[in-house]
Amino acid sequence: MALTDQAYTARIPVPHLIVRGTDTTISCPVYLSGSLVVPTSGTVSVYDDGGTVVVNAAAVTITDSIAVYSVLGATTSSYSLADGWSVRWSITLTGGVAVTPRSDAALIRQAVYPVISDVDVYRRVPALDPSSQSVITRSANYQSYLDEAWTTIQLRLIGLGERPWLVMSPSALRDPHLMLTLALIFEDLASRINPAYSDRAAAYRQDYEAAWRQMSYRYDTDDDGTADDKGARRSAVDSLWLVGR
Repeated sequence: MALTDQAYTARIPVPHLIVRGTDTTISCPVYLSGSLVVPTSGTVSVYDDGGTVVVNAAAVTITDSIAVYSVLGATTSSYSLADGWSVRWSITLTGGVAVTPRSDAALIRQAVYPVISDVDVYRRVPALDPSSQSVITRSANYQSYLDEAWTTIQLRLIGLGERPWLVMSPSALRDPHLMLTLALIFEDLASRINPAYSDRAAAYRQDYEAAWRQMSYRYDTDDDGTADDKGARRSAVDSLWLVGR
């Protein structure tokens, strides 16, 4: 049976975040049956929040089997910061199938970065350190779990109407990120190695939710590059967001 373009997955799990005035690389990995599909060519168009074209059908480059494009800082420097931007790809794959995925995007002042790494995972659970004599898994690192947890946290914030790139105290996201990463690790260990790890996975899930409820951070509501009024912090309780005193 011939494949249609809808059979493919364009893996763009979070909005494209384009930093104003800074060269920003965006990409569109395409998968089929769990494997990257090599593009032969493609174009990309970028639109602002009013639907005006900013980049018009520019040719992509193929890097490590992925369609990639660099949005130049000179192109975005005169635009106002805003959500509601969009990106439209047109990618021709090996075999001649063309896919045309779309993604939401935002023009932002500065990205927010995770504050934890494998080192933090090892400090919390030394038995996950590959150099430990009592290591419980053969995994050399936990980057995929860290990445998945970070994606989940960003999307949860966005779903609650918050913008991760406006968080001015990213250290406040540390505990939720770490606890969710550990939950993902032990859920995987429970399915692959020992079902007994499911109890630890469930405990870390609870710790993640507790850390989320206790999380508070400084926020830049008006997107002027500085945090809100001195001392004001935002807290997450399910879908209700409050300004701390």
